[in-house]
Amino acid sequence: MKKQNSIFLLAMFGTLLFACSKKQAEEIKPDSPITTGPTPVTTANVTYTNFAGALFQTKCNNCHGPNGSLKVIWEFTGLASIKSDARVANSILVTKTMPKGSTLTVSERELLQAWFDKGMPE
Repeated sequence: MKKQNSIFLLAMFGTLLFACSKKQAEEIKPDSPITTGPTPVTTANVTYTNFAGALFQTKCNNCHGPNGSLKVIWEFTGLASIKSDARVANSILVTKTMPKGSTLTVSERELLQAWFDKGMPE
C-alpha cells in the first residue's frame, strides 16, 4: 500500500509540475488600454466623460459621495468638486494615499495623470 501511495504522490507532483502551459508562464504584459466605447481611451484623448468621471464614481463615491462617511473631508459631486480641490490629485498621484481600500492599475494612474496634466478636460 505504501508503494502505491508513493507512486500516486509522484504522479500528482509530476502532473502539477507540468500543469502550467508555456503561455501561462510568459512574462506579465502591461495593462491594455482602457476602453469605454468604440474608441480606446489614451493619454492623448482622456477626458472626464470618457474616463475620469467613471473612475471617480467607482473609486471615490462610496466614501466621498453624498452618503459617504468622508464627505466632510472632501465630497465628490462631479467635475467641479475635483477641480476645486488640489488635494485630490495629490492624494491619488503623489502621496498615493487614495483610494483607501482599493488600488489603481498602472493604466488608470497614467490616464488620470494625463487628465490632470491636460487641465482636467470635460
